[in-house]
Amino acid sequence: MKTKFISLNGYTEIENLKTSKKAIKKFKNRNRKRNLGVSSIILTVLYFLIIVPAKAIKNFSLKEFINSLTPKKVMQNFVVPVTAVALLVLTIGYWTNYIDFGLAVQCGGETFASVSDTGVIQQAREITNDKLSEDVDANFTPVYQVKMMGVEETSATANQVSNAMVSTDTSISNNCAGLYINEKLIGACDSYDELNQALEELLKDDKEYYDDKSEIGFYNNVEVKKGIFNNSDLKSVDEIIKTAKSKKLLQVLVKTDVVLTEKTPYDTKVKYDKTQDSSYKKVTKKGVCGKQKTTYRISLIDGVQVDAVITDVKTIKKPVTKVVTKGKGSDTSEVYTNEVSSAGFIWPVPSVHTISSPYGYREGGEFHTGLDIADGDCYGATIVASKGGTVEWAGYDDSGYGNYVIINHGDGYKTLYGHCSAVYVSQGQQVSQGQSICAIGSTGQSFGNHLHFEVRTGDQRSDRQNPLNYVSN
Repeated sequence: MKTKFISLNGYTEIENLKTSKKAIKKFKNRNRKRNLGVSSIILTVLYFLIIVPAKAIKNFSLKEFINSLTPKKVMQNFVVPVTAVALLVLTIGYWTNYIDFGLAVQCGGETFASVSDTGVIQQAREITNDKLSEDVDANFTPVYQVKMMGVEETSATANQVSNAMVSTDTSISNNCAGLYINEKLIGACDSYDELNQALEELLKDDKEYYDDKSEIGFYNNVEVKKGIFNNSDLKSVDEIIKTAKSKKLLQVLVKTDVVLTEKTPYDTKVKYDKTQDSSYKKVTKKGVCGKQKTTYRISLIDGVQVDAVITDVKTIKKPVTKVVTKGKGSDTSEVYTNEVSSAGFIWPVPSVHTISSPYGYREGGEFHTGLDIADGDCYGATIVASKGGTVEWAGYDDSGYGNYVIINHGDGYKTLYGHCSAVYVSQGQQVSQGQSICAIGSTGQSFGNHLHFEVRTGDQRSDRQNPLNYVSN
């Protein structure tokens, strides 16, 4: 709330006082009395400077001059005129250089400042308003009176007047610092530097650990502002920091680059041999994975990763295409459509329909908890929500899924989309069936571009179902 400034005389009355007929008459009478006094002194001095010496010269005689060198005559003819001249000089200097009319600013019956004009008061008002915290409800009632005073008495600056006015209210304190988080006051103290130093200490460890290219700061909008605050809001720096921490408002946000060397998948090319029957299948050229350096810009809040975005990809080694020769008509891979199944789900990759690794046990005894969907050069292919729901997770972590998305469909089912090259949705977002949510990639523990797709009925590993029972009739 802005400070209220109420003048008993008012600015208008003060200005009018200087120009009104009553005021002019009052000042003329005062000046007339002052001028009469000055005129009397001047005439007296002139009498002793001109008339007395003139008479003395006219009647001068050496004998009488010698006889006049008595204490009484010396006082009358020399000391008195010299004293009169000195008095005249001092009087004129006093009235012309040392006396002025100004404003005596009072509050509570006591004068706390003297200024030359109302402009200084107006400037002090603006300074005070700028420094007032929004939580402060201060009310100043200064009285301004026109008074005759020494020139040096009217030299108070606007800052001095502002400080003096604030000091009259014992419920507030000037020159303090307040900690604001998301534009809300947490607390104030009497040291701006100490409060800033305490905040810097919270960032110190991360600034020493990460490189200069990393962005390190607070997750929330944290500001320290100087100003005038209620005494009830004043705390020690430690108390302010403790209060902010207890409300989890001083979380440290770090954005830094992570560079990983990742395998890139090879393509598989199928050739058909008319001379072989449909059961014939042979790898005629072994596929070899390539390598690439992928740069991720990851975000961490208090050390926990919450996001990851690919910012750069550099190929180190190109993959070698695998060639498989099959007997004519031996391509029996199942193709699944994008139609809604009887369970209410749709195929998650509209442009890719080939299953590169099914749900269930693999060679070597490993159990695969979902479907791997890939077909040739599918990097960046759009992945859609198999069913509408709420995004429960969207981002990168060290679980092995790389960039992945989990959608909670609200009916006891969840779907997971793993190893993505890009994520288009965020946590908490509502998505509809068929909406684009991410793109095929090879992040995390992956050996080629593909989508790892899961259907879950809970959060345990045993709750992961065969997706083919849900996306196909």
